[in-house]
Amino acid sequence: MSSYFIVDLTSQQQYAKIVPPRIPCVDNIDQADAIIVFGGDGAMLHTIHRYQHIQKPFIGINAGTRGHLMNNHPHPDECLECLDQIVYEDLWLLEAKVCTLQGEKTVYGFNDIWVQRLHGQTLRMYITIDGEKQPALLIGDGLLFSTPQGSTGYNRALRGKAISPGVAVLQMTPMACVVNKTVLDSIILPDTSIIKVDFEQISKRPGILSHDGLELPFYPVTEMTIRKSEKTVKLGFVPEYSFIKKVMSWQLLF
Repeated sequence: MSSYFIVDLTSQQQYAKIVPPRIPCVDNIDQADAIIVFGGDGAMLHTIHRYQHIQKPFIGINAGTRGHLMNNHPHPDECLECLDQIVYEDLWLLEAKVCTLQGEKTVYGFNDIWVQRLHGQTLRMYITIDGEKQPALLIGDGLLFSTPQGSTGYNRALRGKAISPGVAVLQMTPMACVVNKTVLDSIILPDTSIIKVDFEQISKRPGILSHDGLELPFYPVTEMTIRKSEKTVKLGFVPEYSFIKKVMSWQLLF
């Protein structure tokens, strides 16, 4: 029988109290077969960043608002009755090697990694894809890179494309960017692509980097290199709340 470690990031933390008697729970996360997260998408992202290194699967139960990364049962505690139906999806992370005036840092994004202007001046950026420097200068508020599972989040709000998990693409979505005075649309690239971004006039036009909503405390960014990481995360869904169904519903709505 599987055992679980409970993470309850709801405001009242009620589930951490009522769940343990109903399913086998452990206090030591190393002894758990899976990690159950109560909350919303922010709670899941927070938990992934905290515990991803121990390589346990995550099961999200929506007790927040949107819950795209969660199982959306109308009664969250009753979703425990469906744990034997859970199917795990193996999802890859983004990896960014970031250079700033304070040094280098490697960060990971389950949903997305983006850089945006810190002040009023727009960013000036040159892009190199798989070693080929693109001649056009990008001018705008920033750039966002997303995984397929992250495509319906911030990326979708920027009018990027919703991508089904399992589709082998990496998406680059501009934040109000123009190239030669023409608005730049979202760009779909193979997930084998390596994208380098060089920033011009960084003292006048500083940019700051975020990954899954976490700000990198070092800036301005001078250059960054984005690629698919070898790191993965297993996320569990009851079939009726699967990622594929959620993404398809987004495609049909828009």
